[in-house]
Amino acid sequence: MRQVKGTGLGATAAPSAPTHESADAIRADAGQLRFALRVGVTGHRRLPADEVLVPAVRRALQEIEQILPPFALRQVALVAVSPLAEGADRLVTREILARPGTRLEAILPLPPTEYARDSSDPASRTEFRQLLRQAAVVRQAPALPSRDQAYEWAGRQVVDRCDVLIAIWDGHASRGRGGTAEIVAYARKGAVPIAWVHLDGTVTTERFDGERAGALIDAVRELAGFNEFIVSDHASRAEQVSGRDYFGSADVPAGPLAAACEALAGWAGPYFDRADRRAILVQARFQRLSTAMFVMAASAVTVVAIQASFWPNLSWIAGVEVLLLAALLAIPVMRRRYRLQESWTSCRFLAERLRSAYFLALAGTTDRAGQASPVVSFADPAVSWIEHAMSEVAAARPSVNIESIDVVTLRQYLSTCWIGGQIRYFSRRAAEHDKLDDRLRRLTATLFAITFVCAILHMLGVGHTDSHTSRLGDLLIVLSISVPAIGTAMHGIETQRQYRRHARRFARMRRLLEDLQAEMEAAAGVARIRETAADVERILREESNDWFGVMRLHDIELIT
Repeated sequence: MRQVKGTGLGATAAPSAPTHESADAIRADAGQLRFALRVGVTGHRRLPADEVLVPAVRRALQEIEQILPPFALRQVALVAVSPLAEGADRLVTREILARPGTRLEAILPLPPTEYARDSSDPASRTEFRQLLRQAAVVRQAPALPSRDQAYEWAGRQVVDRCDVLIAIWDGHASRGRGGTAEIVAYARKGAVPIAWVHLDGTVTTERFDGERAGALIDAVRELAGFNEFIVSDHASRAEQVSGRDYFGSADVPAGPLAAACEALAGWAGPYFDRADRRAILVQARFQRLSTAMFVMAASAVTVVAIQASFWPNLSWIAGVEVLLLAALLAIPVMRRRYRLQESWTSCRFLAERLRSAYFLALAGTTDRAGQASPVVSFADPAVSWIEHAMSEVAAARPSVNIESIDVVTLRQYLSTCWIGGQIRYFSRRAAEHDKLDDRLRRLTATLFAITFVCAILHMLGVGHTDSHTSRLGDLLIVLSISVPAIGTAMHGIETQRQYRRHARRFARMRRLLEDLQAEMEAAAGVARIRETAADVERILREESNDWFGVMRLHDIELIT
């Protein structure tokens, strides 16, 4: 623990939400994201005068900001996660919302009208309604047997969903279920960083240098890397940036659907484009390095075999092996330095979430991945920054009039451009991976046949006499050594790329999506369209989760 005292905090302005331009005027910074740093709050309803606690709350916010690297402050958007009860909840919420670029996530233990009755003061009820109208997200407790259980649910939800907790607490035991002491104990058990504001104005911080705070810093760095990617420097991926269509909406006839598509594409398009391009670029680098690693390992064995068989006196040739082994050692270091696998897999995962977010918005529903608690796995920065980024994307989602869109037109668009597009993608990728797997298996079989023939010839003494070995014999020795090494490299590449497993997964996804496409085309109303869209999103997310998990286990490792 450490205690701090000092003067009030000057607000650090977070950048405003990214604006979007048409595809023919894409800026280098289009699609950049802020990190939604969730600050939870718990505390007493009855507090000392504001002149004591307001400066303390500002110091607590300053302490929270100091967890992060200085360069990241401009990329962070504070989010108040608050039950909006009188006292501590509203005090901290007001201080956060007074800063530029912040927003509110309300966690309510009861329905708003019933919750407001907890106060007999009309001014307090008015303040509650005003804050509630400012909330970007409102989560409400399910029906529970008692009020105490509902308050406990809300307090635990705050802890589960926040990155850092501010607790205005007298340090005494709770006077009821779900009280401040109980919520602080729950946060401590979960290793959540806590800024404890004492009633005398002292601020004590806990676990600000712990594992969870460290993972938070790593997640912010991941998002900073995403933002530093300069889209315009990598236009070779799609040189025809002007008029580029991300979601198959270019040919939609003028009308309510076209207007909604334009608004939502302007929202999700730049984010998707940045994630998609960066995933493609980093994937290419990662795969080139992984392939080079297997090739250099096989090459090192081949060089030694050739030198020993044909030029045993030219020891300098062995220097080539040393250079290859040095490069082999450098590749894992380079991969970890630039976090290639994490960047590739997380950007691809984010891009697919963004694609679904666009179509879900058209269907009038949302990405349900973030509805569960806790919101992130703090142990994995790659997962954490994606969830924080999606929170920021959702907050910037424009309002469109879905109800004005003809049901038949909407379901046809979702069926063709979303589900049909994904079916075509998975069909193509399944065929490509089948072909690559077949080629590698044929090549491996050929290499095995060569090795087998060389072994037989060597056993029969071909190229050997009692006094010396002929050039043919030396060649057979080289092939017997190097060809298995090449075969091992080919097997390593196949294991790294997982061609066969991905081909089967993609074929399975095609079949599942074909069934959902039939359901979408048969949908008779908006409710059924939304239900089917949610099923499509769930299936695609499960596929992305599976792919993400598989590829994270196939990193570049040192081989010999």
